Amino acid sequence: MSKLRKSNDRANSRASRSSNPPASAPAATPATDEVPSPSAPVPKTETPISLDVPSTKKRRLEYLRSGIDSDCEVHVAKNPSIADDGASTCYRKFKCHRLFLATASEKLEHDIFENKNWNGVLQINGVSPQSVEIFLEFIYTFELATAQIDLFLIGDIFILSCAYNLPDLLLSFSQELKNITWPLAGILPAFNLAFRHNIYDLENFSITKILENAAALKNEPGLKKLQIYAFNYVIQFWLATEALSTNEIIQIVQEYQKENNLIFKNAQQFPHFIKIINYFPSMLLDAEGFIVRSP
Repeated sequence: MSKLRKSNDRANSRASRSSNPPASAPAATPATDEVPSPSAPVPKTETPISLDVPSTKKRRLEYLRSGIDSDCEVHVAKNPSIADDGASTCYRKFKCHRLFLATASEKLEHDIFENKNWNGVLQINGVSPQSVEIFLEFIYTFELATAQIDLFLIGDIFILSCAYNLPDLLLSFSQELKNITWPLAGILPAFNLAFRHNIYDLENFSITKILENAAALKNEPGLKKLQIYAFNYVIQFWLATEALSTNEIIQIVQEYQKENNLIFKNAQQFPHFIKIINYFPSMLLDAEGFIVRSP
């Protein structure tokens, strides 16, 4: 009987629960220190840029330009051509930080921290102060300012890049050259450098400029100073694109031959010059090897 009473009580309890559901609990107010779940949206906050906080690169550049806490100097002659003549030389001096310089390349690390004769000065010769300024700013910020890019500095940048094992400097400078206007006098020297040292990106862009400015460049002195392999390359492009007439190109080849004394006696370079002559089947040579225009 007691068992039956217990079972009836349980049934009545279930029925009571189903007919009178519990009231809903009031919404909980989240605690202020509650950690949001990973899936919860995170409210956006202002970034350092929006707060006008100087970036890391800007701060590093300020350290270089102001010389804050500098512990070494970089000296470069204001006139590179007389730096090694023993005459009185005026130097431009940059106050720098050894740690910044040393981390840029193994060569700089060796010169600064492993050189027993280190006196706190890194002397750089044979390049312009402008190129050294670009070199240092690249070390500090990993960037180049477009306002500093000058086609005529490509030779100095190449020297610094090779001397201190900084290939990224030359690559970045070459890329930035695409964003500036190229003076005619600088196009052929830039191409000559790129062709000689297999700087393909600069070489290709130089060829574009050479084709665009063929009529003006045919009288540029730099054309006669090209190494013979680079000269051959230019002649091939001018012939293929008909950028100049055949007679104009033949005259250019003749002037190049005279300027560089490319005759039979020049056993080292004349065999390659013959390849250029063969582009013109009607071209004749005299007894010394000079070009004689066909009748």
